[in-house]
Amino acid sequence: MLRARLLTRLLTAALVVAPLLSACAGDEPTIAVLVADTDDASSRVVDVERLTDRVESTCDECRVRVYDAEGDAAAQKSQARQAEADSADVVVVVAVDPDDLGTLTGGDLPVISLGELVPGSDRFVGLESGVPTGRSGSDVEAARDVVMGKEKSMTYVPTGDMSDRAADLAVAYLADNPVEGGVDVDGVESWLYSDKEVTVDTLTSVLVAEGILTLDDLCSGSTRKRCASLGLR
Repeated sequence: MLRARLLTRLLTAALVVAPLLSACAGDEPTIAVLVADTDDASSRVVDVERLTDRVESTCDECRVRVYDAEGDAAAQKSQARQAEADSADVVVVVAVDPDDLGTLTGGDLPVISLGELVPGSDRFVGLESGVPTGRSGSDVEAARDVVMGKEKSMTYVPTGDMSDRAADLAVAYLADNPVEGGVDVDGVESWLYSDKEVTVDTLTSVLVAEGILTLDDLCSGSTRKRCASLGLR
């Protein structure tokens, strides 16, 4: 289906990938990313910019085309058809309604579900605990609410790692490269990640230590004095 030479440097089994040096000839391999709603921080399972950067750093000639459904399931179904019409080679989908995308998984186009499993997908990247509970705001905003005592805890979802994995799986499809390390979820080869409940006592050991935010993000402006009193900096 892919009308181009396959990438010459294959992904390793652990998906530790290096930039691919040789270009694909002919049409550019295209990864379509169907996003439920880029403005909805509550989904928190995809970082589109990071996914795009990951693809571009591992496949010189690959391109990413993003379709934003803005929370509309009908619009996403239409976008799925459009992605096929636009000759996408792989689809990564963050579904508005996973059960409403049967037309997407009913054909020959490889589909990677991200966040929630779309029935009939080829591969799945999700959470061991299921779907994250919705909340508004970013990780930084949620963490600052914990500092101020507005919330007792927040749930940290490894969005960046999940986005990297989805990107790597998509590039692996383009390279026709098998990927090891998955587990079976409803008959679909899957890679599952753990979310973490973060309290004021673990904000720095989890979020700061893992590079999700900095102490300046956490302890500036209105939270500066509170951080000092808590001994966070």
